[in-house]
Amino acid sequence: MTVPTPIDDVNRPDLTPLQKASNTVGQVLKKGDIVVYESTVYPGATEEVCVPILEEVSGLKFNQDFFAGYSPERINPGDKVNTLTTIKKIISGSTPEIADIVDAVYASIITAGTHQSFQH
Repeated sequence: MTVPTPIDDVNRPDLTPLQKASNTVGQVLKKGDIVVYESTVYPGATEEVCVPILEEVSGLKFNQDFFAGYSPERINPGDKVNTLTTIKKIISGSTPEIADIVDAVYASIITAGTHQSFQH
């Protein structure tokens, strides 16, 4: 899931687009799904803001029925040299096993490689 993460007039992140997207995804979330967030947000935002929305809307339990991955967007739109496939991606998952799955997906298309980070 990649949506804009603008800042407000006092430089705080406006998570409204991310919250709305999480609500939409939560409506179709199924057991076993992995939701990967690419929007650039502060540490903890995925589990503190997005996951509760997914749980509430879907009725599913996080890390039991569905999982989350995270890979912050690192490309600059319009940059023709440093593209999605040529910039090393940082990958994380809500469990070590999910981190491995998310890493494998990105590693299959990112020629610059990936760096897996798991901290829980």
